[in-house]
Amino acid sequence: MVSRSRVRPTPVGYRTAAPDGIDRVACARGMWCGFGVLVIGALLQPIAAVAASLPEESFLLITALIAFVVAGSRIGSARFPVLQGAVAAVASYALVLPLVLLSSTEVGPSQVLTTAGVAVAVGSVAGFGAHLLRKRGRNA
Repeated sequence: MVSRSRVRPTPVGYRTAAPDGIDRVACARGMWCGFGVLVIGALLQPIAAVAASLPEESFLLITALIAFVVAGSRIGSARFPVLQGAVAAVASYALVLPLVLLSSTEVGPSQVLTTAGVAVAVGSVAGFGAHLLRKRGRNA
């Protein structure tokens, strides 16, 4: 008797999500992209302060929001894109946090927790938005 399975093998070049629903490769890419945006933004902050006369806090806030969107939008083949976006955004912030703590004495626990909360919120929305855009592209 020959058994025929209805399970198809994964095509070459496609990744499947881990059992927890997170695509680890895409999450790592998002995390490192967000980290890069945060570092480059922090390095450009003195130039932006002179060129655009922006307060330091507002430029860094805009940079952080952009970084969390970049990190959260890398969803890959995640089954839970909202969770994937939040994890990638918080991980990018966790990577840059030691640099922030070394360079500034004004960072307190409340600011760290607030920024982590913003990372969760923005990363979640970015992951959901990336999921909707991908879904719209498949249906069009």
